[in-house]
Amino acid sequence: MNLVTVLCLAGTAPAMLAAADVTYAGKWKLNPAKSQLTGEVVSIEKTANGMLRFSKGDFSYVVNIDGKEYPLPGGGTTSWKQVDANDWEITNRLSGNSVVVKVQVKGDTRVSTTTIHKADGGTVEQSGVSTRISGGPGLLGKWKSSEVKAGATVFEIASDGADGITIGDPTEGIVCKARFDGKDSPCTGATYMLSFKSTGLRSFQLTTKLDGKPVYIDTYTVSADGKTLTDDGTPITVKEPTRAVYDRQ
Repeated sequence: MNLVTVLCLAGTAPAMLAAADVTYAGKWKLNPAKSQLTGEVVSIEKTANGMLRFSKGDFSYVVNIDGKEYPLPGGGTTSWKQVDANDWEITNRLSGNSVVVKVQVKGDTRVSTTTIHKADGGTVEQSGVSTRISGGPGLLGKWKSSEVKAGATVFEIASDGADGITIGDPTEGIVCKARFDGKDSPCTGATYMLSFKSTGLRSFQLTTKLDGKPVYIDTYTVSADGKTLTDDGTPITVKEPTRAVYDRQ
């Protein structure tokens, strides 16, 4: 699953598949107790010119800790500032939404608290703990997530005629309209593109792209009883699999 907060989800099906037969249509809510969201690695290192490079899988950008806004891949901005010797605050902005991450480092432990501020005024909270596996000092180094407490993430999938799906993520205000034509599909309120591959009546594969480059693959499978949807995801270039399990609402 991309960044603990859910990316838009969509599936494909053969052209003859009736919309009513799409088993993954409905409203789905993340079940953190059944999910495995840890194990992803984040790297924060100094560049040759003294800036910082943040990397997570294939997602990477450079920034200064000066409170100014810097571009994010595909769109949006990020700003970093240091509050005191052990605390930092990161703010990402896109399409009226903002994500504020408060980070505290104590030795080789990093604790982060994330608040998603939606354009409609609502908020979603989540938190995590990571352990330094190399580098340092302070914020610098490679960090592997060891604990994730995700917010009440909910998304909806609806039929869009016989050859398409509409997907909405009310948590982040994101909406996607996907066709079963194999082409990249944009999402309103997001910077990434999605492409789709059907793998059966109860499963599909989704590829997320940034600036035309594939960065993440998710495989979604609906249980035989139709009550749960499982997302097995991993970045393209590193083996850091996660599993997110959603309950039908």
